[in-house]
Amino acid sequence: MMRVAALLVTHNSRHVIAPTLASVLQQSRVPDLLIAIDDNSTDGTLNDLRESGFSTMQSTSTSLVPETRIAQNFVQGVRAAISHGADIVVLGDHDDVWHPNRVEHQVEVLDSQESIAMVASDGFLIDEFGAAVPGTLRQTFPVPIDLMTLPPRKQWSFALRHSLATGGASAIRPSALTDWSVPPGWLHDRWWSLEALRHEALMIDTTPVIDYRISSHQRVGLETAGQESAARWSTNKVKTLGVTSRRLGDLT
Repeated sequence: MMRVAALLVTHNSRHVIAPTLASVLQQSRVPDLLIAIDDNSTDGTLNDLRESGFSTMQSTSTSLVPETRIAQNFVQGVRAAISHGADIVVLGDHDDVWHPNRVEHQVEVLDSQESIAMVASDGFLIDEFGAAVPGTLRQTFPVPIDLMTLPPRKQWSFALRHSLATGGASAIRPSALTDWSVPPGWLHDRWWSLEALRHEALMIDTTPVIDYRISSHQRVGLETAGQESAARWSTNKVKTLGVTSRRLGDLT
């Protein structure tokens, strides 16, 4: 039977983390491992995690770039999960609420198809107070349901301009990712989804598995970078030409 780790990355999360922890602990398929990478919290977050049974580790990232730091924290957590025998790692943000069957559903998807390295599920949107917000993650970042059946050239044409996965609603099988380290400047979910796509090992899942919290302090996850419009996307790429060139090098 596959061992499953629930992985959270936290930072001064005490004001929002209680519903998250409760939802992780109330899963129909209880995770075998509870792991948290904490990024220098000073508000009691570590105590809340430990009281909920999480093994906690301090972040080792020294990056000042938010995307890079977030990615490195998740990579650190995946390494810890693997070292403790995890086969599947279910990824979570510190302020989202997991649906009761989230772990069970994503484990079933990965268990039923051994070639799948990453399942990217959907999620409902909620505001900072937990009230429903119109739309879903998949509506914010639309992905063709037949993406994996398209010719590789068309897959990559779409993937290089659009986000395929939101980390907080995804789960990975690290052994099926030939390289799950993440280059500087990339978010973990973006890089891992492209890595999985490269091996025809990405599952685009339409099932909502979380309530994804939006707040004034957390906008990285819903930043579209203009990808909903070809003109806006091109303008953004011109503005960030240096970053784009480096990322093309990483992809190559």
